Amino acid sequence: MSSKNRITSQQFVDLIIGKELSTSEIMALLRETYPNHTMSRTVVSERLQSMLRSPFVEIEQSGRKNLTKWHLKKVSERYLNQSEKNLRSHANDQAVSDKSLWYFKPEELRACRLHKMFDQALASVRGASV
Repeated sequence: MSSKNRITSQQFVDLIIGKELSTSEIMALLRETYPNHTMSRTVVSERLQSMLRSPFVEIEQSGRKNLTKWHLKKVSERYLNQSEKNLRSHANDQAVSDKSLWYFKPEELRACRLHKMFDQALASVRGASV
C-alpha cells in the first residue's frame, strides 16, 4: 500500500472519534473523506478490534455481527505512537517468500541417504544395548 493512499491511525481516529458508527458507515465515511484510500473492510474491522483490546483506547461496541456500532470516545497518544511503530515494523513482512525446493546434486543426495542409513543403524544399536 503506498503511503499516499494509506490512512494513518491518527487520520482514522480523527474520522470516527465521538461518533457512533457501524463498519459500513465507517467505510462510507472513508470513501467520502479519502477517495483514493486502499483500506478494506477487513482492515477496518481489525483496527477496531485492536482498539477494543487496547488499554489506551476508550471505545464501546454495541450490537453483534453486521449490526455492530462502534463509539470511539478517547485515544491516548501512546496508542497512536505504538500503532505507527507496529505498522513500520511489519511493512517489510509482506515480501513474497521463496517457496522453491532446494536443488541437490546426485552426489549430495547420495551422501544424505548414506548419512540417514548410518543414523538409523546407530539408533538401532543404541536401542539394543540400553
